Amino acid sequence: MQETTTHREVIIVGAGPVGLTLALLLRRAGVDVVVLEAHPGLSRHPKARGVAASSMETYRGLGIEGAVRAASLPAEHVRFFRGASLVDAAAELMTGAADAAEGSANTPSPGALCSQDRLEPVLANAARAAGADLIFGTRVTDVAETEHGVEVSVDAGAGLRTLTADWVVGCDGSRSIVRERAGISLSGDQDLGRFLSVRFRAPLGATVRGREATSYFISGGKGGFLAVDNDTEWIYQYPIAEGVDSEALRHDVPRLVGLVRDAAGIPDLAVEITDTMLWRMDACVADSFRAGRLLLAGDSAHQTPPTGGHGMNVGIADAQTLAWQLAAVIQGQAGAALLDTYTAERRPVAVAVVARSRGNAGRAYGIEDELLLGTGYAPAPALPEGAYAPAATPGRRLPHADLDGGGSALDVEWGRAKLLIAGGVARWAEAVGSLAPASHAELAVVSLTEGEWASAALLKRAELAPGEALLVRPDGVVAARAAADEPVGWLSQAVGAMLRR
Repeated sequence: MQETTTHREVIIVGAGPVGLTLALLLRRAGVDVVVLEAHPGLSRHPKARGVAASSMETYRGLGIEGAVRAASLPAEHVRFFRGASLVDAAAELMTGAADAAEGSANTPSPGALCSQDRLEPVLANAARAAGADLIFGTRVTDVAETEHGVEVSVDAGAGLRTLTADWVVGCDGSRSIVRERAGISLSGDQDLGRFLSVRFRAPLGATVRGREATSYFISGGKGGFLAVDNDTEWIYQYPIAEGVDSEALRHDVPRLVGLVRDAAGIPDLAVEITDTMLWRMDACVADSFRAGRLLLAGDSAHQTPPTGGHGMNVGIADAQTLAWQLAAVIQGQAGAALLDTYTAERRPVAVAVVARSRGNAGRAYGIEDELLLGTGYAPAPALPEGAYAPAATPGRRLPHADLDGGGSALDVEWGRAKLLIAGGVARWAEAVGSLAPASHAELAVVSLTEGEWASAALLKRAELAPGEALLVRPDGVVAARAAADEPVGWLSQAVGAMLRR
């Protein structure tokens, strides 16, 4: 274990996409953070692949959207193949999400297919550059809250060591030790299916040329293929039948080669098995996402069936909500009561997404790239019925709209709390100045009618009349709306409610 200070403001357990994204967001907010990962390095297996528009918007704000897109499959490959084998001339191709090259009226950052083993290095490099410490080969063996913080026992191969933190976030997967030590139970169903994920190399690029897809569903109970590069790098997903010795199968290389050849429909295909991983499909949500100074995000808080590709994206959204709340508490802008809202906001979203993903498992489905753009917090519903419809009502994400000078309204003071004004800022700037310093230190006042952030499109989409204002949280969620004749005292009450002061 590399040398580091023993006390940190936040310790994140788990260096997957959610933990690394959370580290990036916390560092952007100026929070001291270290990430502990039990494995000796980043993931060698593609695992999750779909990076939805909601997550790409987060990466846009963090300045790494281009790097993520460069590590992704071409946008034109985002579609589904269904056939008897890869050489099936009658196979069906179904379009997936919107083509990133064409864009969308609802987002400046359409989703991408970036396998986890390619996404994690982008996130890790950015997190390190932002000042986060990433420590690999360090297994957390115990987590215990104390009177003054949290003690974290770790084993780095040279004996146990104790670190302390003000807060600990478990991004450590479905078997989370943080969740276990927090005494938080799971609700839902486990073991809905078992699968063997086989990473292999094979010259299949010519076989699928002109019919490239992200997922290849093979009929007859043979599972399917996931494209890593649609050339030589592939994943074969094989469903494990009841009674099959999965451990023996994963080590039976000749048998695995035969299964790949059979599903591909090429008896003499040259196959090199490079890695295997057993996994099971669960549909569970933690009963709470917080117990004192211990918090959960990603798979430690919810296990989502992969049908639809929402699981990682819900975790990334967890990170965006949790990051601003933790930063506000640590920096004295809010009390710990603000974190009581974390479960209240994020758990209903997780429940809705798990249910939707479980429903997808029994039918043909496409990539709902914009689904999580519709995420809402009370009084808004957790997920919208039907297709995403932009709105700027309290509890909903601020919608994308073009700026008059180019770019997106989502870029306006990204990552900061802000007051968006349909008109001049003088009256509202004076109101901000009257707030207690801790409350308005990060509150930007922005005109949507003049200057660099002017946006006639956002005024129209948000249905803002002259003089009206939107209070927007650092995670881009609309906290409150003010009418043109609202007294200046409204702002103090709205900011207080946003921070739960």
